Amino acid sequence: MSETETDYEQSDDRESTPEIEVPRRNHRGGKGGQHVREEPTSLAHLQACPLAVTCFRYLSCYEYCERISQIQHHRELVRLFVLHLHNGQVNLAGVDFTLSPEIIAQATGIPNVGEEWNKRQQLDRFHYEPYIKPGCMRHLTAVFPFRFLRDEYAPLMRLIIRYFTCEGKFSRLYSYHIRLLMHFTRVRMMNIPFFMCRNIERMVPLVQRKSPAQQHKSIYHYALIKIMVMHQLA
Repeated sequence: MSETETDYEQSDDRESTPEIEVPRRNHRGGKGGQHVREEPTSLAHLQACPLAVTCFRYLSCYEYCERISQIQHHRELVRLFVLHLHNGQVNLAGVDFTLSPEIIAQATGIPNVGEEWNKRQQLDRFHYEPYIKPGCMRHLTAVFPFRFLRDEYAPLMRLIIRYFTCEGKFSRLYSYHIRLLMHFTRVRMMNIPFFMCRNIERMVPLVQRKSPAQQHKSIYHYALIKIMVMHQLA
């Protein structure tokens, strides 16, 4: 496990069922396990996936992706926001800011509707079947390799990770990834502002316990947090 992997993700691993050994492909350069938190700076990858464009537009998420591509990240602003956030409130330079699903919905334009879901919740096994390769279903565990995903859903899943979960890993998946696929393929609607709000809330205490040199390695949703700050300053 890389040193850049957050305690947040490690805690999920400790609680999950151990993976069953299955035949592995040879990795080319080891890129499948890279841990890269950089958020999108252009729409190029998104526009290259017509399925994702269609899904994101239909569910009112495409405009948010456009804003991410246009915004200039302010890493220190986001670090201070996270360090001073308590009970959904933060004061920066005498200005009060709020973190909530309602604020995220207002700032991003993503509707604050649908089933409330967080990363610790689990799905029944039958929900996985439309998205997992048939030969991999019998090896399925709480944490499973990205390559188990059907090929037609892999590009969409990579973009969901880049824009909505931001954990920076593309080598393994959890139940919440399948839940997000269910949302974007219109199978079962999910409250995206609630999901992103809970992600930030769980990240905050972990970042606050780290040394300044380690904090940026554990922060994600940089663009979302800046979008929220700008919205509340407007």
